[in-house]
Amino acid sequence: MRSVSLALLVAVTGCSLLNPPPPLRPALPANGCQPASVVKYNQAGIAHYKERRLEAAKAEFLMAVSEGPKCAEVHYNLGNTLWYLGEREEARTHLLQAADLAPGNAVIWDSPVLRPYGEPQKEKKKKDAAAEQAPGAFGNRGRLGGY
Repeated sequence: MRSVSLALLVAVTGCSLLNPPPPLRPALPANGCQPASVVKYNQAGIAHYKERRLEAAKAEFLMAVSEGPKCAEVHYNLGNTLWYLGEREEARTHLLQAADLAPGNAVIWDSPVLRPYGEPQKEKKKKDAAAEQAPGAFGNRGRLGGY
């Protein structure tokens, strides 16, 4: 009986050692965000996130985003949490919003979870340039397709 429980213990712990959960990206503090409730919800979300209680973290980060929609850090934290939960489209929305709100924040911009979505500033420039060079648009008469 003892050898069976020992074998079961080795099998259970061995499986978790062979397939450990992916490491979580660090969550960001939202110290400069207003109102103060944003910071409170963000801190609670970070505590859940560190314990891998991602659904609870998501709920706290959602509250933080609703209280402080201009706070890049809470969008980033929510985006990371959603990414790990497999909610990739919603994660994309919040990660891009975080990048737009904090253009100089290296942690957000260099994050591996943001990379698959490209660089939001470059995407905006491409769209603007395409609109300016549309064939037949005013001022483009010498270009192919113009008047």
